[in-house]
Amino acid sequence: MKIRKEFYIGLVATFTLVGIYLGYNFLQGKDIFNRTQKYFVVYNKIAGLNVSNSVNLNGFKIGMVSNLELIKNDSLGRIIVELSIDKNIKIPRNSIAKIESDFLGLNSISMVFVKSDSYAKDGDTLISQVASTIQEEVSIQMLPIKVKTENMLGSLDSILEAVKYVFNKETQANLANTFLRIKSTIENIEHSSYTLDTVITGQKSAIIRILSNINSITENLRNNNDEITHAIGNFAAISDTLAQINIKSTISKADLALGDFQKIVDKINRGEGSLGLLVNDNKLYKELHAASKELDQLLQDMKLNPQRYVNFSVFGRNQKRNVYVSPDSATVKK
Repeated sequence: MKIRKEFYIGLVATFTLVGIYLGYNFLQGKDIFNRTQKYFVVYNKIAGLNVSNSVNLNGFKIGMVSNLELIKNDSLGRIIVELSIDKNIKIPRNSIAKIESDFLGLNSISMVFVKSDSYAKDGDTLISQVASTIQEEVSIQMLPIKVKTENMLGSLDSILEAVKYVFNKETQANLANTFLRIKSTIENIEHSSYTLDTVITGQKSAIIRILSNINSITENLRNNNDEITHAIGNFAAISDTLAQINIKSTISKADLALGDFQKIVDKINRGEGSLGLLVNDNKLYKELHAASKELDQLLQDMKLNPQRYVNFSVFGRNQKRNVYVSPDSATVKK
């Protein structure tokens, strides 16, 4: 039986189409010989997710994104994503399909399993979540730096304004005058230093003598250390003795004595007692003065004429009597 040429052409075309189909699916990551289950996830945004992006579980690929479709007549503009996952993988109900992006910007969906007593079925809708992209993370991290930079720029602007104000003509003139004063002050300090050095040089011998005297005093103190220690000990003993004296009791007794003396003085001032009468009564004073004067005259007369008071004679004859003349009488006679 002779096979026609058209049969070969058709057979080649069939194999070609099958090869193209298999190659296309292979390039998209589809495995037509592996049975999968379909799950759906609704996202507000997909962050650049594409068909054939992988679906991973703890970094292990378990499926792929098989389709992306914008929900029609949805006011929020949400996108429904179809996931093709190996049928041997059991997806717990309420698991999360999280869109993630790596450092190179390649997107994928990471499955986050949630502990559940039941599993999602083919065609169920999973919970969606979108992780922050690298750009968003960088923006979040850079935001504080941006704020600080803006604040720093504001401060820098203020500093520049202040510098601009400082370096105006008037301020420059003031700064020049200030530097001149500083220069003059430094010159005065140098002159004072030179003068001081000259004085020290001129008084070098006197300074040496002073230092020698100080050294001698120090040597004397060291040689008389025992005597100084003894003197300090004596002073400490005196201090301890004074500390042990009951000063309070002594002062109290002195106060009592002063009080008694004050009472006596008060009585004298009031004319009480003999001493009070003597101090305050002029008549008593005059009588005492007169009695003292008469007693003095009597003693003088006894010295001059003892025989008048003692009648005794050794030789039996009378001696001539001396007449006592009082100072007042003598004054009258003169």
